[in-house]
Amino acid sequence: MEKVNHQKIIIRTLLKFLLLVFIIFTINSWPSIKQSFSGNTPPFDYWLDHSFKFSNIILILGFTAYFYYKDLTDQRELIEKANKQ
Repeated sequence: MEKVNHQKIIIRTLLKFLLLVFIIFTINSWPSIKQSFSGNTPPFDYWLDHSFKFSNIILILGFTAYFYYKDLTDQRELIEKANKQ
């Protein structure tokens, strides 16, 4: 009987988490990023205050939990299918 590979699931979830943080940071900071292209760079703390709001943190954690749960259930289903055959 095969076991669920938690290490693989955690690494995949961590990569998805980092991608999600990057996407949310980029979307929320896009006006500041466009300003920086023209040479008017706002302070970094302004970017962080604007991007990492409480609602964004809840969104990131919620999607991360969903990704972990989805990968875990998918792997369990694959193991069950392999054991039935």
